[in-house]
Amino acid sequence: MHHLRYFLAVARELNFTRAARSLNMSVPPLSQRIRDLERELGEPLFDRSTHHTRLSAAGEALLPLAESVVADFDAIPGLISSRDQRCDVRLAVPDVLNPTHRRNLSASIRSLEERFRFTIRQLPSLEMESALLSHSLDLAISHVGTSDDRLATVVLYREPLGAVVDASHFPGRTSLTLADLRGFTYIQGPRHWDLGSHRADRLAAQGVVVDKDAQFTDTSGLLVFLRSTKGFSLAPVESATALALDPECTVLPVEDLGATLTTYLVWRAADARFEPVVQVLRRARD
Repeated sequence: MHHLRYFLAVARELNFTRAARSLNMSVPPLSQRIRDLERELGEPLFDRSTHHTRLSAAGEALLPLAESVVADFDAIPGLISSRDQRCDVRLAVPDVLNPTHRRNLSASIRSLEERFRFTIRQLPSLEMESALLSHSLDLAISHVGTSDDRLATVVLYREPLGAVVDASHFPGRTSLTLADLRGFTYIQGPRHWDLGSHRADRLAAQGVVVDKDAQFTDTSGLLVFLRSTKGFSLAPVESATALALDPECTVLPVEDLGATLTTYLVWRAADARFEPVVQVLRRARD
């Protein structure tokens, strides 16, 4: 089963480095396990070169079988449990959620407890698609959508991003414009947080200083940047992260920025077991 999971991760990413990262392991042992599986099956599963990794004909044939076998294996505990007949649901959430949605989500999960047993994991949104396709997750609340036809997705909500600044910079202001931020340094968050790939270029065009080395990894780091420099970052106006910064910093809407953070619900389209959960979680956005 482990070897099939390794195969599914590589088949999804078509890149051993990214697959190893999604499995929280290094590349050499992952490559060895794929070679072990190929040796046992007597067929190469991937066509490898220095420039690409592709599924071989045998790999294409194995893919749907492996997905089915792993899904059936993961369903065994729920099928044989005599004490608890609830269906297990592995749900991933990101590190930034709108407070109102977070409360509604918790209430929705509680309302489903008689039929479903939830395991909650917190993951970067960029890792959720791979986890769903490798069957290590069942549903995901993500800030990244998907174009993979094996996955279904629905937009839960969109929320505006505001400028996070030291409270001393714009006293009494309730909003800003991009002109107000000229000469300020844009402080970028970690890759799994700062999902606007072209946002820095747009800000630079408006006179904002973009320093690629000015990057924080947590709220404490952000506060050091904001209190020590003439800088700003972007965060959802009503996020728990933004609210936790008060009173040292403030989050002000930027009227002409038009930047939003989208939150999606993502699940495997062919897995009908979780349809009741999907319907309830979709309503949690309201």
